[in-house]
Amino acid sequence: MRYCFLFIAALFYTGVCFAQQVIERKNKLTSSVIEKYHAIIETKKEVKQGLYQAAVSKYAVASGQYTNDKRTGLWHFFNKYGQQLENYNYDTNTLLYEAQEDTSSNFRYFVDKKLNPGDRVNKPVKIGGRYYGYIPYLKAFKLPQGVPNSGRENYNIKLELLISPGGRLADYKIHLFVNGDELIQYVNIDLFSEDDKTFLPAALNNEPVMCRIFIQCYLNSYDEIDM
Repeated sequence: MRYCFLFIAALFYTGVCFAQQVIERKNKLTSSVIEKYHAIIETKKEVKQGLYQAAVSKYAVASGQYTNDKRTGLWHFFNKYGQQLENYNYDTNTLLYEAQEDTSSNFRYFVDKKLNPGDRVNKPVKIGGRYYGYIPYLKAFKLPQGVPNSGRENYNIKLELLISPGGRLADYKIHLFVNGDELIQYVNIDLFSEDDKTFLPAALNNEPVMCRIFIQCYLNSYDEIDM
């Protein structure tokens, strides 16, 4: 009877091992951004586990670790030219580094308050950096039907995101200027995940405040917007 019990236990253990299959995933986030990671295939879901990387050509735009489908430890985020934009520790929920912006940045910020001399303003911050962190918003764009095909390189495209004092995405619209006309796409923010809707909020004199983010973008050859 003892040997029979051990045999049954061994069969059960073997069944558990075969129930979890580890595979390598490679997905296109956009026409130019490729993500790679390992995943454990369980009975009803797929769980990210281990090293994660996303890259544009030879340049990484995100790198870090997943543990049981959650980002853990130190993550690094870059722009599409490999320049570091942000370091974030997911274990302590701490922003360790963010690259400074200058006048060449395609981001502009407007707080929902009148500013006085001497006021100190902190802009909202998207965890993931000013490129990888905004990919979900870029993917929400759909080129409207009837827009002329010629001269698309001259289209003027601006994203407008409204961030609440609590650090939540409150509204999102896309402004498309074509031949002097403005077309506005209103994006349903419920389509985004909770992580995609979460920011470090703006602050005015250390008090959370509403803020709008405007991002200058362009239309690429795949009819996607990029920045």
